[in-house]
Amino acid sequence: MNMSNNPPLQTTAAWAVITALAVFGVFAPQVFGIEGMNGGFAISFVCGFLVIIGIIVIIIYAGRARLLNSILSGKAVLVHWKYSPEEWMKYTEKEYKERKQLNKGLALVISVIALSMGIIFFLVDHKGGIWVLLAMVILVAIIAFTAWFTSWYNYRQNKKYLGETYITENALYINRQLHTWRRLGARLDSVNFAEGKPPSLLKFVYSAPTRMGMQEYQVNVPVPAGREEEAEKVLNYFKNSPDA
Repeated sequence: MNMSNNPPLQTTAAWAVITALAVFGVFAPQVFGIEGMNGGFAISFVCGFLVIIGIIVIIIYAGRARLLNSILSGKAVLVHWKYSPEEWMKYTEKEYKERKQLNKGLALVISVIALSMGIIFFLVDHKGGIWVLLAMVILVAIIAFTAWFTSWYNYRQNKKYLGETYITENALYINRQLHTWRRLGARLDSVNFAEGKPPSLLKFVYSAPTRMGMQEYQVNVPVPAGREEEAEKVLNYFKNSPDA
């Protein structure tokens, strides 16, 4: 595998190093003579927990790396699109504007709910409620930062790399971001083709399990000029697929 062209493989390698260091950390107190009650037990426990997390992350991302390597090799690819700089810039600006508005709206709704809960707790019990309110304020700050950062990071990536898209039956890879709906309980919910002012878009909606339940993701794939017929074929493929 080419690590530079396979971000999940880079993540796998990074976590392999972290996990190896954590394994050493489990035994470090014994190696350096740190007594258990003087922090040795705590170090071993934290490093042991990190080893477990690392193994899980490595397994997940190694699978994603293999999947991406298969996609990049051209196996079972429905379409492979490249874009002109002008097409990609139009998409980048449009996508950034829409994502920023969407993230801002979601962050606002969640923030209002969180602050309302904090205020209610504070009004009911000033002494204990102040801590709940403080926690809600911190949560709102985290939500606001996350909403800004995800929009900014995707925009930065889109401007840094000239876009390229691979679409397969089980996944799509657009500008160094891998989306798959056939692993770990994920599912493809819908595929739609939105023609109109360039660029036209193939809109994929899929759901994947998280700690809070199933989370929905939407991926907008720009259709290069003159490739609308291919987009229709992709749409029909998923519409007629019994698993779509």
